[in-house]
Amino acid sequence: MYIIFSSILAGMVAAAQVFLCKKSKSSLLKLLPIFSAAAMFLLAAFIRGENFLADAVYGIFGRGIFAIVVILRIGGISAAVGSIVGLLYSYFKK
Repeated sequence: MYIIFSSILAGMVAAAQVFLCKKSKSSLLKLLPIFSAAAMFLLAAFIRGENFLADAVYGIFGRGIFAIVVILRIGGISAAVGSIVGLLYSYFKK
């Protein structure tokens, strides 16, 4: 399930990265998917640091916090891989 979700998300981010590399003239906009992946990682680290992976919160809220951290990590990895693949594709195509 996670592999399917992450590969679909990585493909979508790679397509967006190729589109950004074609249409954008600013190098800062070309790196936007990489910044979003870094933001997902930082948000997951902040949530994990605040709740120590739901050790302080018990019950359904603790499981929800853990699930959010896992989803953010999977999304961050997928966005990073997709943006790197898109950048490599666009640079090798030039």
